[in-house]
Amino acid sequence: MFLSIIRSSLVVLLGLALINPTGEGLKSTSTSQQAAVQATVQVAPQTATPLFSFSVMSDIHVMSSDSASQQLLKQALADHHELRPDSKLLVLNGDLTNGSEGDYRSLMALLSHQPHAPVQATMGNHDFYGVWRTPEGETDYTKLNPSWSSRDAVALFDRIWGYDKPYHELVVEGYHFLFLSGEAYRDVDASIKEDAFLSPAQLSWLRERLTDASAADAGKPVFVFLHQPLPRTLDGTDTELGVVQHQELRALLDAHPNVILFSGHTHWNVETTNQVKQLKFLAASSASIREVWSAQNEPETQSLSQSLIVDVYPERVVILRREHTEKRWIEPSIAKGYDVK
Repeated sequence: MFLSIIRSSLVVLLGLALINPTGEGLKSTSTSQQAAVQATVQVAPQTATPLFSFSVMSDIHVMSSDSASQQLLKQALADHHELRPDSKLLVLNGDLTNGSEGDYRSLMALLSHQPHAPVQATMGNHDFYGVWRTPEGETDYTKLNPSWSSRDAVALFDRIWGYDKPYHELVVEGYHFLFLSGEAYRDVDASIKEDAFLSPAQLSWLRERLTDASAADAGKPVFVFLHQPLPRTLDGTDTELGVVQHQELRALLDAHPNVILFSGHTHWNVETTNQVKQLKFLAASSASIREVWSAQNEPETQSLSQSLIVDVYPERVVILRREHTEKRWIEPSIAKGYDVK
């Protein structure tokens, strides 16, 4: 299967390369996309199969009352399992629910009936939306629910997934995965809005984990996940702040060019907008399972559902974009080379 995805003629990188998802070398693309991923490339021998693969989905928005959200997730899970049945990990990168325990129960029931890789999750802004729930179970965005808080939302998330806190680390095949989450919402501070609030403790933890990972092998990629993207990075990230402590987070990631930061939140289409960008680190969005948005910051009229498959090789990482409704690859895919010891 993997040889049909990435063949022996693959162009591998010193920096970034655009490749056809079927592996047939560099693919021409728009000027804006080329500018976003400029790099020097070279031909290198093909590794037969990846060391491992993982999937990244965001904005699944599963609600107990929304059958469409459940069907779209089932569709995406089936597609991923067919493509990578031996995947090591499925990352659900925020906006898992609309904040209720009933939504989480629907999500966990769905996952229990669908084959998939082991799951790791982060919190998104919608996972705090219990603060807008009325006593009758409806949603009212004009007033906060006095019976629910950010603390309750985080505690529910941690209990559902078995976490001690909403950020954590996982090591897969010697590669570090760091999962970040917002820890507060508007009930704590109205100025937070829909942004991720990262506590000093979480930022200190991230600094330590990045330092330790770099000490082990400064050239090996580190995979970092946060639902909200950093402002003024990917297309669509200039409409809101995204991360309250964005300056601190950006400085931390800038110091570690081996990081790949995966985000969601904007829902912006990975096929028609620039959702991978080489900064000092690499930033990549997984769009949305539940509803994909256009560059006009509006929902697309067609029923699109998008996410990522990531293949990890000894010397590179290949990010493949997938549209699940039509079960097709979105070209081009993007490869990032690493000088791994």
